[in-house]
Amino acid sequence: MRTPARLSLLAAGLLTFGAVFLHTHLVKAEPGIDATINQTPAEVRFWFSDRTEAALTSAAIMKEDHSPIATVRMKETDDSLVVAGPVPVKLEPGRYMVMWKTASKDGHVVRGTYYFTFDPAAEAKP
Repeated sequence: MRTPARLSLLAAGLLTFGAVFLHTHLVKAEPGIDATINQTPAEVRFWFSDRTEAALTSAAIMKEDHSPIATVRMKETDDSLVVAGPVPVKLEPGRYMVMWKTASKDGHVVRGTYYFTFDPAAEAKP
């Protein structure tokens, strides 16, 4: 049996669920998420679901143990959904964590982490 209270709860749940997806999220990254690369990356590149401000976007590369390696200064690209920045150091073989942060148009801060592995002897896997 449907009651007004149940319908109200359902509507509130759907609105909350939809609001979560209104915020910007990371769609793709290079180096790729959980990728194995065989060359040290020249840049970090992020594709977002919505336009971000490069000035409000940051990235840090760390070793798997969280020791810092490099801060990447992100810049705008020709694509309004993509920001990129040069990696200022050559990486040693190993597993790395990328910590990133940006802000959506409404000012909501979004952040995340992902890993990639640099193995010069490996066949590259996207």
